[in-house]
Parts: sequence; C-alpha cells; structure tokens
Amino acid sequence: MKLGSRDEEERRLAVVALRSHPFPSSTQLIFKAMGDESWRVRKEAVTAVLKAQPHEAEVLEALIGALRASENAGLRNSAVEALEQIGAAAVPHLCAHLNDPDPDLRKFIIDILGNIGCDKCLPLLVRALDDDDMNVRVAAAENLGKIGDERALPHLLTVLEGGEIWLKFTVLDALALIGAPVPLVSLAPLLKESLLRRATYDCLGVLGDAQCLPILLQGLQEKAKNAREAAAMALMRVRERLPAEKQSALVDLPLQRLEGGPVAKKLIDSLHSEDPMVLDALVRIVGTIGDARAALPLLRVCRSERLRSVCIDAFRRVGPSLMPELLEHFPTAVPIERGVTAQLIAEFGHVGSEKLLFDGLLDDSAEVRRSCALALGRLKPAGAVTRLAELLDDGEPQVREAALEGLRGFAATEPATLSALASELMHAQLPAKRRNAALILGALSDGERLPPLVKDEDASVRQAAVSSLARVEFPQVVSHLALALSDEEPEVRLAAAHALSDRGGPDALGPLLLALNDTDPWVQTTALKGLAALGESGALQNVVALLDHASGPVLIAALSTVAALGGEKALAPVEKALSHGDEEVVEAAIEVLSGFGGGWIAAHCDALLAHPHWMVRRSFVRALAMLKGAESVPILDRALAGESDQLVRDEIIALLDRLR
Repeated sequence: MKLGSRDEEERRLAVVALRSHPFPSSTQLIFKAMGDESWRVRKEAVTAVLKAQPHEAEVLEALIGALRASENAGLRNSAVEALEQIGAAAVPHLCAHLNDPDPDLRKFIIDILGNIGCDKCLPLLVRALDDDDMNVRVAAAENLGKIGDERALPHLLTVLEGGEIWLKFTVLDALALIGAPVPLVSLAPLLKESLLRRATYDCLGVLGDAQCLPILLQGLQEKAKNAREAAAMALMRVRERLPAEKQSALVDLPLQRLEGGPVAKKLIDSLHSEDPMVLDALVRIVGTIGDARAALPLLRVCRSERLRSVCIDAFRRVGPSLMPELLEHFPTAVPIERGVTAQLIAEFGHVGSEKLLFDGLLDDSAEVRRSCALALGRLKPAGAVTRLAELLDDGEPQVREAALEGLRGFAATEPATLSALASELMHAQLPAKRRNAALILGALSDGERLPPLVKDEDASVRQAAVSSLARVEFPQVVSHLALALSDEEPEVRLAAAHALSDRGGPDALGPLLLALNDTDPWVQTTALKGLAALGESGALQNVVALLDHASGPVLIAALSTVAALGGEKALAPVEKALSHGDEEVVEAAIEVLSGFGGGWIAAHCDALLAHPHWMVRRSFVRALAMLKGAESVPILDRALAGESDQLVRDEIIALLDRLR
C-alpha cells in the first residue's frame, strides 16, 4: 500500500486516490494519513474529510477523539483544522465533551468553538471560566473575546475581581476584542498590578473615553517602558475619538505642561523604539509637548518613510527652537535627515542657512538636492535662479522637477531673470526643456509666448503649455484651449478640458459641450465636472443625451451633472440608474438622490435591500438612516434579519444602535 511508502509524494497521491472511494470504506486510512509526518499528506487527508461532508456522528466523534493524540501533534492539528472547517455541524458534538476529564481536550474544544465563532455555546464557555484547569480558563476567556458577544461582558468583569494575574491579562485582551464599553471603575483598580498595566492601558485605548484621560496622562510617567508606551498609544487613540473642540483642552494642553520636564525626557528617549505603532503615538505626543530636546530623536525617526509625515508635523509643532541642533547635526546626518532639515529651513524661514542650501544642490544624494532646490524656491535668496537653472539638467527626474518648481517660485520677485531663462529654454532642441519653458511662462502669466508652444511637435510640451494657459489672462485663451480639444493626444485634450473647467465663464460652455463627444472617457468626465461647476442649465439637454450610451465613470459623472444643472426636476434619469447593472453607478445614483431628500426611497426600498452587491445594500441603508432617521428602524430591522454579509450586518447594527 502506498500509504506506507517512504516517499512523501507517493503517500500524498495515495490519499488523493482515496477520495474516489466511498468515505466509509476509506475512513481508517484517511484518519491514519491525518497523522502522517508530512504536512502535505496531512493536508490532503483533511481535504478528503471535508469533501465527504455531511458526516455521521461516528466520524465527528472520531475527529474529536483524535484531539487526545498527545503523542502525535500532526494528527491533533489535522483534527482541529477539520473540525473548525466543518463548523456548525460539529458544535453539538464538541459541546458534549466540555466536561471531559482531560483538560487538554477541553482546551482544544474551546479553541475550536472560538474559531468557529459559535455564539450558541456562549453559556458553556462562560462556565469554563470557572474550570479547575488554568489553561482551560484562559482559553475560555480568550475565545469569548474572539466570539465578541457582549453577553459575556459581565462574566469577564467578574473574573477581573479574582486573583489570577494571567487570566486577568487574557480577559483584558478579550474585553478589547469585544469592544463594548466597560465601566472605568472595573479597569482602574487593575493598574495597581504592575504586570497588568500594559494590558489595562491597551484595553483603555480601545474602550476608554474622556473619563480615562487623567489615568492615561498619569500613565506617561510609568517607570516600565512597555506600560509607558501602552499609555501613550492609548492616550492618542482616545484623543482621536474626542470631538475636535475637546482634544486641545483635555489632551494637548496637559501635554504641553510637560515641556522641559523629566516626563517629556522619558517620552523623547522612547523614540528609539522599533515598533512603528508605538513610534507613531510617541511622535505625536512629543510634537504636542513642543520640547526642543526632541530634535535629533525625531530626525532619526524620519528615516522611516512610513513615519516621516507625522514627524514633519511634530517638527512644525515644536517650532524653530529646534533648528540650532538640527543645523549642527547637518554635516554628519544621513541623506534623508539632511533633506528633512532643508525642508524645515524653508518652512521656518530660517535666516542664515542659504549657504547650506546652495551647497546642498551639489550633494551626492538626489533627495538632498531635491529638498534644497525646493527650499531655495521658498526662501528666494539672491543668485538662486542661476543655480536652480543648472539643476534642470540633473540626472534625477525628481531633482529636475524640484528645480523647476523652485524656479517658478521666483515669478513675482525676479520676473526678468526668469523670462530670459524661459526664452532660452523654449528654443531648445530637447522637448523636456521646451516643456520647462511652457511651465515657467505659465508662472509668469506670459500669454504671448505660450500659444506657439501649444502647437509644439512634442505632446508633453503641448500638454504643459495648455495647462499653463489656464492661469493666463488674455482674450484668445479660450480659443487656444478649444483648439487643443482636437489634439491627437488624449493627455493634451484632457489638459485642455481641465483648463477650461478651471477657468469657467460663459466662453467655456461651447468647448466643454464639444468635449462631451471626445473618445477618451477621462476627457468626457472632466468636461462633465466642468459643466456642473459652470451651472448653465442650457447644457442639460446635451448631458441627458449622453446618459443613453455612457458607462462607468462617465455615466457616474453625468448623473451628478444632471442633478447639478437641472435640480430636483431633472432627477428621473438618476432614479432610473438605481436599476443599472453596474453597482458603482447605483451607488452614485443613491448618493445623488440623497442630496434631494428621501422621496425616492419607498419606490426602490425592496429592490435595493435585495440588491446582489453588498456595497449597494450598505450605501442604501446608510442613506435610509440618514434621510428617514428613527422612521427607518423597522426597515433596518427587516434588512438585518435577511442580510447575510457581515460587513453590511455590522453597518445596520451600528445604525440601529444610533437610532434607538
């Protein structure tokens, strides 16, 4: 028999072959394979078990019996996997063994019930919180958390009054998973136990409200690093849930009082953590405190791209007082640190750092050259235009773009120098240089030299010239943009549609209507948005005509434009779109109609609640609750009873909680 072969692949194929046999005749062999030394063989055996469903009671009991195989971990794991995937059908048999004398078996069964997510066995798991075996009690608490049923809450809180630290630790995690409000009076006493502080702060971060803020602020003084960091993360999580008007008074001001003190120093020292979640919270706290001692630690965190933006925000909060230390560190800083320092020089308008920025244009790092170019464009020191112009030939695209952006910043202060540079560039052979000329001329609002570039042989030059025309005021602008709508390249036509939409005005109406017939959907979409912004009701007929053959983003934009131009009286085609085959179109129609009240709901309620796509059902119940308020509760109850998608169910439950 190949199941006894020494070759793993032969044994695996033997199990695959067994699937073609009646399961009763091959059960023993498949169960043997579930305990094979090879995980590949075991996986095939579990697949064979699952394929043979539904199972008789004897098979389910045999699987449960395999959980006792303490000498064969592979067999145990296979039985666990099979029982979890069998799911609800196995639950009655599993529950019948919760009084088994073997504590290991009871623990395995509780873990399986938790992974199945069976709320019907909740009373049994609650009872297991008092099991004689510690591991079983811990498993019960852990899996009550997985199941997430709020009915377990009072029983878990009772456990917190006991004396087993490890069990309390697990209960705190379970409470956080359930996510239902817990009285602060039940959690605060746990902070007396040093081993439970971290878990308690974690729990408060998930469940806490403004009442727990004094505890979390006090937690920032914890001697233990893990507890202090947990309090910091919880503080920021609770802050995010506060109304904006309370965040400053309840969190930011108390933090600012820590500036210069020992607590702030400890928090700054924690910026050496490797955990990005911890660092995110600490950076925001340190930035709010505004302590300049954080300069170099924050700069080090900036090396992480994920955390850089939150660090820059923290630097802004601290302010220019940290610049001396950053500038002193600059010569030995790594490239990303030099780049961030250059950015901060510009943001704070730090006087006296111009030489550092000019030298930075020659830095080996493209990131540093880019940051210094942008900073010079903001500070506008004398001589910068010439140096930035040299950087237009840099080997790195990001540096060239930064130099161009920096140069455009001089349009108001050195127009003559910039104009001369544009003249030189617009006659260059390289299209990239002519494109730069077009963008510089746009910054100078030069309406005389841009039109020739709209007819350039290179599409990138034409696109840049068209985009620049949007910012130029001279009589022929609209006619040049209208002409660009017939360009052979869609990118140029799209730039023209954007420019016309941005400019607006009665002269843009005709070209935008023309763009509705473009072959490119993004040009059409941009033109529709431009027409909606224009608000000319005379365009309504053209937009309605487009609805018959539009699809995707064009149809979605057209529905919004119809509503914008025609108002409530023109909503018939939007209401018709509620039965469209594209779920994104239906969602868009719901959103548009919701802006005009709920008069459409009754006629489409049943169809939308039964819509095959869950996103549509979720959008509709949201609109229903928003527009009908408490009146929608009976309908939402009905929707919840028939809803199978968990995300939509969660949405409905949240809406009902808010409305009742």
